[in-house]
Amino acid sequence: MHMRFVFLPKHQRLVNQCYPSGSTTDKKPKSSETSYLLYYVNSRRSKLEKVSSFLVKRTGSDLNRRRVGNVSVTLELMNKIVKNCKENLNVFIKDFFSIMLTVLNNENFNNDYSIVDLLEVTFSSICISVDDTLYSSDSDFIKNYSKFIDLFFKVVTSRIHNDELLLRLCEDISNTSSIANNPQLNHYIRKAVEFTLNKFQEEYPQYKMVSLATPTEILNLNRRLSKVQTRTNGTDISLPKEDNLTVKILQSLFNTTETDKLNVSVRALLSHLQSTPNKELLTYICNKIPVQLRYIVVLLGIRRLTYDKNAKDSEYDPVTGLKLISCLLTSDVSIVGLSVLDIMKKILQFQLDNYDNHEITNQCCFTIRDLSFKNYYKGQTFDILYEFLIRLKGFKTTNEMLKQDILVKDVVEVIKYKNEPCITLELFVELSTFLESSMVLTLFNLVNNQSPSNPIMSQLFQTVSKLTDESMQKIFMQRIFAKYEHIALLSGLNYFLETTKEPDNIYYCYHLESANFLKLDDYRVQTEYKKEHSLLFSRADLLNYYSDAGSNKYSSRGSEILLLQKNNLSTVDLTSDSQHNLIEPSNSIVIINNSGSDSQIALQDNINAIKARVSRESTIANRENVYRYVSDELRSWKTTKTNAPKISDLKSYIRYTGDKKTPSSSSHKNLKSLRGSQSVKSRVTNITFLLKELQENSDQDEKIPDPDEEEITGLDGVKIGRSHSIMLQNSLKTDKRTSFTGMHKAEVFSKIDSVENFEDAEEEVPKVDGRGKLFASS
Repeated sequence: MHMRFVFLPKHQRLVNQCYPSGSTTDKKPKSSETSYLLYYVNSRRSKLEKVSSFLVKRTGSDLNRRRVGNVSVTLELMNKIVKNCKENLNVFIKDFFSIMLTVLNNENFNNDYSIVDLLEVTFSSICISVDDTLYSSDSDFIKNYSKFIDLFFKVVTSRIHNDELLLRLCEDISNTSSIANNPQLNHYIRKAVEFTLNKFQEEYPQYKMVSLATPTEILNLNRRLSKVQTRTNGTDISLPKEDNLTVKILQSLFNTTETDKLNVSVRALLSHLQSTPNKELLTYICNKIPVQLRYIVVLLGIRRLTYDKNAKDSEYDPVTGLKLISCLLTSDVSIVGLSVLDIMKKILQFQLDNYDNHEITNQCCFTIRDLSFKNYYKGQTFDILYEFLIRLKGFKTTNEMLKQDILVKDVVEVIKYKNEPCITLELFVELSTFLESSMVLTLFNLVNNQSPSNPIMSQLFQTVSKLTDESMQKIFMQRIFAKYEHIALLSGLNYFLETTKEPDNIYYCYHLESANFLKLDDYRVQTEYKKEHSLLFSRADLLNYYSDAGSNKYSSRGSEILLLQKNNLSTVDLTSDSQHNLIEPSNSIVIINNSGSDSQIALQDNINAIKARVSRESTIANRENVYRYVSDELRSWKTTKTNAPKISDLKSYIRYTGDKKTPSSSSHKNLKSLRGSQSVKSRVTNITFLLKELQENSDQDEKIPDPDEEEITGLDGVKIGRSHSIMLQNSLKTDKRTSFTGMHKAEVFSKIDSVENFEDAEEEVPKVDGRGKLFASS
């Protein structure tokens, strides 16, 4: 130890001992002495402050004497202290920045690469060790940090001419924690991005040329991007090695979960791409971003369009920005969490605000189309088209028609290349009113297969009828039948019966498709004939094609539509294929209770319908339906309080109508008696006898259970009548399949005719007195 060091304070001695002797320029601090110095400064905070102050003093002396070797040792000692005492960085950081700025400003040293290199290494350690508390509490740190970066860029650019040092400084900036949160320092992030991208493009010229996807290329990509990609390849195959410095810096700048830092970096990237728009560079950088944050690129690109005009960059071209977004949306880059509707609304607003700029509106249209091609969530296309519908409905004045045309063009671009069902029939009906005929058919291809209700099917037929092209109407009707089948058949039958007053092309298109669907040649021939002569189908004409369940399994539902005067079909009616859903007799037979000639006509119509139904049905299921018809007739007569027919009159009328003869005058006279009064007891007795006769004439294996078989004792007349009524109701509620299985239609007619052997109950049953009498006096 030199004698001159003996009387120095301990911290100064420890520092001086780290410097080797000699005047060479490549000095290194002594390792053992340096270790002890680090132990010393870590023992107490005040000692660390003394050491930093002494280093400032010694550096000034070395600079004045041009001791390059000693300055190098000082910078290395500073670097080691920063790394080992980073928790107390605020104690000595001001002194260290003072030393670094002094050395960098000294013209005797700032042209020495080794010295500038050591300055960068020390600054790098500071950037890694610093935390955001210094940004908010130490204004001197912000000032010194800014001064050093500016001065370093200036010195290296003008004196050293070494791009690697500048790239390393950019890396140091990117490694500074939370720098993007500070508005006084975050502009250095942009500076680092801009410089790094320039050097990256110089090294790899393929990323520097102007390269934007053409509409044809985008459409080809769209066809294979119906789903979100799960693996990211992009341009990684042609990239240089990962140890390349520019690649490392870009990785540090963009592969981060600090959203503030990523926002600043992405904004700098988008600004840089304005001068050299290159889709390969954009996709390459985006692949460096964490997958869950890549949506920020699209979001910031769209947000740039909606900046206040005064805040916009004068060199910013919105068309170029939109094209870059389209390139990203149609690339292989996987993007998740994208708020499709929010982005779409911003593009639409920008498009409508610039409706007089043809170039902008067209590019907005293409970008919305590209946005819709990747499915980020289920129902995305429906939401997009529904948003268009809301805006189209909002245009009321003629001055807004130009904007409406722009949105219609957007809709066309969105649906043009879609091929999967994704919208409801309701949305189709409303949106089709704004589209041309050719695009209406394209939109219909996107309708899902959900069973529609009758009202919406009626609106669908109205939509088809509004098409001006007859060939398009025919194709459309074919598509409707192909999608909805029997629902289209029944709802169309109901619609055209109610709305068609004069024949038109869509009317005949429906009937031709119905004939093809039912495979009824006579129906098709008749339709062609009526079309040639401009005639309408009557209900009776159409009933011929719905009268045979063997050739038309939808005969029962079609007959119901044709027989009822006013039809209100439900969704269940349209979707039901079961033959058990027949015409409910109660809907028509109940009018027998009315008085006058209307009652006779109604009765005749219903009995004819029963007889025609029995003659047509031959299967077991159809015979069950016939029995239900008879049961419903009996139930109707049972509940009649006035105008109830006698059994003799009814059987006589059935015989005449069954033989297709004109009723005689006596028959007509007897029919008038249908309006006469009859006691409730007599009517119950007549129905009971009728059921008993049907049972006796049937086979033993198919015997109809009779509620009167059990002996009834201990009941007075009133209770007996009530008992017959209750048992009759229970028998009518039993399973039709078990009570009528195997009965042939001829047997039914024989049972109806067999009631001729009976006479009216009032003429046969005598009045008796006492307990157990059958009927009490009225």
